[in-house]
Amino acid sequence: MDEPDLVLVPALVGLPAAQAHEVAISARVVAVDPDPDTPPTVSGTVTAQQPLAGIRVPAGDPVTIWVEPDDGGGGGNMPRVAPDQPLDGAGARR
Repeated sequence: MDEPDLVLVPALVGLPAAQAHEVAISARVVAVDPDPDTPPTVSGTVTAQQPLAGIRVPAGDPVTIWVEPDDGGGGGNMPRVAPDQPLDGAGARR
């Protein structure tokens, strides 16, 4: 049985979203949003990725990216947490 063609996941955190998609394709992986039912986020800055940079994955695998909008007014794919709602010790809303 043939072994899969493994590629290195690139570092996408800190890049503009549009550039992150290009870098991912060049590395033979696909940058995707956490919600597969939405179009790719192409504006804003990548703040997190999974899997992390440096991991080897099969070519064509998805790399989930979280994007914070540059304008601070929405449009990214980061979950919104209301600052006035405290969390308990387990991270759940009170």
